Amino acid sequence: MDLAIRQLAQVLQADLGQPVIIENRTGAGTLVGTEAVARAAPDGHTVLIAANSFVINAALRPNLSYDPLRDFVPIALLTVVPHVLVAHPSVAADFAGFLEAARRPGKGLSFGSYGVGTSNHIGAEQLKLLAGLNATHVPYRGAQAEVDLLAGRIDFMLANLPNVLQPVAAGQLKALTVAAPQRSRHLPEVPPLTDLGFPILSDSWFGVVAPAGLRPEVTDRHSAAWLAGLDRPEVRADFERRGLEVLGIGPAEFAARLRRDLATYTEVVRAANIKPE
Repeated sequence: MDLAIRQLAQVLQADLGQPVIIENRTGAGTLVGTEAVARAAPDGHTVLIAANSFVINAALRPNLSYDPLRDFVPIALLTVVPHVLVAHPSVAADFAGFLEAARRPGKGLSFGSYGVGTSNHIGAEQLKLLAGLNATHVPYRGAQAEVDLLAGRIDFMLANLPNVLQPVAAGQLKALTVAAPQRSRHLPEVPPLTDLGFPILSDSWFGVVAPAGLRPEVTDRHSAAWLAGLDRPEVRADFERRGLEVLGIGPAEFAARLRRDLATYTEVVRAANIKPE
């Protein structure tokens, strides 16, 4: 996402008539950068590229220093990366076979994630609850999860779709279903989980938010600029080439998405008893 945003920033720079500087603030599962923007002046000069962790942290940490709904203004929901349920070929050939294997009593299956409290971890826990799976979570830090899945050291995971297209095409992993309301153009033969009766929340989205108190006209100007830049053919093509599904959603619908996600994540965290690291 960092590379895609840098191209979009170049377009914004021309449209807004001022420099657009990208500053990576890493640490504490995105908390460092998010808290810095929450404290910034609401003048339109500082915004945050937020992802699912923006609301997941609020679901995981009751004493969080910011409230994602109260302390920020949604500007634009830019893009989403669907998650695809992939398994080692030894586990199952299709989703029905996966359910059979994952419901057997005994040791059960193992599933990886990009870390405790990440969106693909919570999505898998939600699927586990809804489908009655006998499965144990194995958290990783980043792409090592897919490395171990390819080696058969774990059985399945909900992975960012672009990360697994090549091993799926090569037959090294089996794509069982996509955690989305419709089929992916990248995997048109793979059914969506919604059609299979399990409408879980599992994806990786990226949007723009600003500190609360931003004047409505500044919010509108920002939103229009981001959405117009995203609609440029060269920017859209770059996003899609990276496996990012372009959304281009404005403030009101983005706010509704934040409320929905926070409610769902909070319920899954409670039901699955997920604790932050």
